[in-house]
Amino acid sequence: QRRFPQNFTDEYLLGMAYSQEKDYTNALQHFTTAEILAKNSDPKRLTDAFYFQLGASSERAGDYGQAEKYFLKSLALAPDSAETLNYLGYMWAERGENLDEARSMIDRAVQSEPENAAFLDSMAWVLFKLKQPKEALGYMNRAMAHSEKPDPTLLEHLGDIQADLKQFDQARESYAKSLALKPDEKIKQKLDTLAPR
Repeated sequence: QRRFPQNFTDEYLLGMAYSQEKDYTNALQHFTTAEILAKNSDPKRLTDAFYFQLGASSERAGDYGQAEKYFLKSLALAPDSAETLNYLGYMWAERGENLDEARSMIDRAVQSEPENAAFLDSMAWVLFKLKQPKEALGYMNRAMAHSEKPDPTLLEHLGDIQADLKQFDQARESYAKSLALKPDEKIKQKLDTLAPR
C-alpha cells in the first residue's frame, strides 16, 4: 500500500486476509473500497464470488441487511450458486425470516449437492423453523451421515430437533457430544433443562 497506488487487487486481498483473521469490520472496509475502485475502473471484477465474500463478511459482522443485499447481488450474477443459495437461506432460517423462500433456496442447493452435509443441515434447520420436526430429523440424520467429522453445530441442531420431538434421551446425548467438541453455555443450559429429575 505504501509503494503502489490504491488498487482493487490489494484491497480485495486485504479484505480476504482480515476475513481469515475474523476481523470482519476491517474486511468490510477493504472489500467496500475494492468495490468502489472496480466500479470506477473495471466493473467486470465485481463477480458473484466478490459479492458472496461481501455478504459473508457482513453476516459475520452482524449486519444482516447488508448481507442480504450482497447475497442477492451475487445471486443476480450467478442464480444457481449452491453456496450462495444455502448461505442466504440458512441466514434467513436462523433469523426466522422469509422461511418459505429460504426453504426453496436451500432445496435448490441440496438438489445440486445432495450429499453436502452443510446443505442438508440447512434444510433440516429451515424445516425445524417451519415447525416440521419429523421432516427435519430425516435431513438432519442425512447431514450427520455425510459429515466428514463430528460437528458441534450439527449436533446442537440434532439435539434441538430431538427435544422438540420429545426424544429426550437422544437429545441429551446430542447436546453432550456437542459440548465435548466445543464448550458453549447456551448448549449447556439446554442440556441442564433436559437433565433427568
